[in-house]
Amino acid sequence: MADSAADFARETWTLYGVALFLVALRYTARIRRFGIRHLQFDDYMMFNGIIWYTLMCVAFNRVMSGGGSNYMTEEETAALTPESIKDRILGSKWVFVTEHSMLLAIWSMKACMLHLYASITEGLPQRKYVTYVAIYTVISLIGCEIALFTVCTPTSQYWAVPPSNSQCATYQFFEIIQGSLNIPGDIAMLAIGIPILASIRLPMQQKAILLVIFGMGFFIIVAAILTKIYCLVPGLISYVYMNWYFREASVAVYVTNLPTIWPLLREIFPAMQTWGSSKTKVTSNPMTGSKAWGGTGSRARINSRDFHMSSMSKGGMRAESQERINNDTDSGENQDGRIEIQRDVTFEMKTERIATGDEEQARNGWKRNDIKTSVRGV
Repeated sequence: MADSAADFARETWTLYGVALFLVALRYTARIRRFGIRHLQFDDYMMFNGIIWYTLMCVAFNRVMSGGGSNYMTEEETAALTPESIKDRILGSKWVFVTEHSMLLAIWSMKACMLHLYASITEGLPQRKYVTYVAIYTVISLIGCEIALFTVCTPTSQYWAVPPSNSQCATYQFFEIIQGSLNIPGDIAMLAIGIPILASIRLPMQQKAILLVIFGMGFFIIVAAILTKIYCLVPGLISYVYMNWYFREASVAVYVTNLPTIWPLLREIFPAMQTWGSSKTKVTSNPMTGSKAWGGTGSRARINSRDFHMSSMSKGGMRAESQERINNDTDSGENQDGRIEIQRDVTFEMKTERIATGDEEQARNGWKRNDIKTSVRGV
């Protein structure tokens, strides 16, 4: 048991160290971008999640290095002594802490990822699916909390030695409910993200990074399934479930933070800015004389020829336009190195008549703008 506890401690604290390093990079990037007073919702949720993640790491190691819990065989129950009962009560309390902290840490990561999805899909049809998954996530968290505090009553039975209800030791019903609510939510998040990834035109280097992140998402689902197997399947029930529990939580932290530190990594390693990109160049539109920028870094080419004015009509005029942000190659052709983001934007344009007394001034020049423009979907 001592060797297992030492191995478990090495693994968990290593995973924890990597997670904290990524979180530190995240907040460095976010504070540089927004300032400490203008952090976003997901930044606060990440802070909340890391508190529970830290508590979970401590609790798991206390369970592994302690004197056991109230989950016992008949032989262990018969061999109980006042000292072993005291140790098992303490261990059982730590088991309860691991379950509850795992719940809150994982759902905090879900909230962060959904916030990211919401910003990516702003103005896109996929946004409604993000809303549906967010509603499901809230309901599933409430369901898990209710299950945790109702499958074993009173709550103090969770650390009673021996317990009056076997569910207070095995957590079997809770694990079934938690798994049946948690895993479908993770699958739904991947189902939203994969079509977006498939539709984005990116250089292979950048697409490979996104594939790694989504691969981690698949790993989270696999880890969640294995956790339940080692908790519920007779003959496989063992402390191995804790390894997979913590791996699931750790990779969830990694996946949630990696997208937010990408701008900082590009700043620290300038070579990453040229992945699939080319030198900056300027092109002009022969019809309007407007210039379009293209190249590396944050510069983007906005092609005014994509704005189709022919579909406009007087009165309540509407025009469907495409905003293209391209990272072109030296030749200016659409090759594999291009980065293109397309968004549909609807313009509503209305005209107003100038008052009669102002008509003479209006003939001599622009007194005011007769067109009111509202933009949707930006």
